[in-house]
Amino acid sequence: MGVGVYGLHAGDSELSWLLRAQPTIILLQDPDLNFARDVRQYFPKAFIIGRIFLAEQPLDNPEQRGIALADAVAEKAIPRKGLIDAWQGYNEPVGHNDYAGYRAWNILQTAFAKRLQGQYGIPAVVGNDAPGVVEPEDYVKYFSDAIRAGAYFGIHAYAAPKATSFNTPDAQYYVLRYRLIHNALEAAGIKDVKMVLTEVGFGEGWLGHVTEQQMASQFVWLADELEKDPYAVGMAVYGIFTGNDWHQFDIDYTTIPDLLGQYQPRKPN
Repeated sequence: MGVGVYGLHAGDSELSWLLRAQPTIILLQDPDLNFARDVRQYFPKAFIIGRIFLAEQPLDNPEQRGIALADAVAEKAIPRKGLIDAWQGYNEPVGHNDYAGYRAWNILQTAFAKRLQGQYGIPAVVGNDAPGVVEPEDYVKYFSDAIRAGAYFGIHAYAAPKATSFNTPDAQYYVLRYRLIHNALEAAGIKDVKMVLTEVGFGEGWLGHVTEQQMASQFVWLADELEKDPYAVGMAVYGIFTGNDWHQFDIDYTTIPDLLGQYQPRKPN
């Protein structure tokens, strides 16, 4: 069970909500150094992922872009070594069936992961594509190099469109899609990929669709599902925000963090 914190200047307010949620997975976007230190101090055993916000995500000259991206991430990551465990690069850069984009994205991610890990000793989280954009079998066909290169594979997991529950008859194609991807990778001989759900939620947000208690219960259901899969590192709820741009997804100033903080994993059957 985890949560993502988004904002250029996270501080005491965000830390208080994290303390209520008691996450074991934490994603931090653009964390300042002091905040990263505080988070690690209070959550010494958490798996913490770093992300930098990028206004543009070009895919031209992909190998050079990947190397430059690793250098840019390393500039933030090196001072935060020991505080943040792994870093992702681009976020949701390709569309559905954009095969030319897939090829470029694969080259870029592979170069990013090899540079970040080989040159700087910083684990990379590849993937992090928009939910449902890439078909499970296309990860094998187009992204094998990147997935093999990265220390972790990030997935964005959202409920079916218009759904107000994760637990729907077609959940395997939506919030549990990571299992289809895992099965496709294993069948192709790409073994032991560590998967982490770097974004989790409803596609249009929870606010105005379900109550705080109902949303928290959905996150608990998904966390219990993840407990069944040893290759799944965990999930980061989307999220805690410093601004109002994503208010329909925002869980701070609600009881949701408190309810998540009460979570106790169920032993898989």
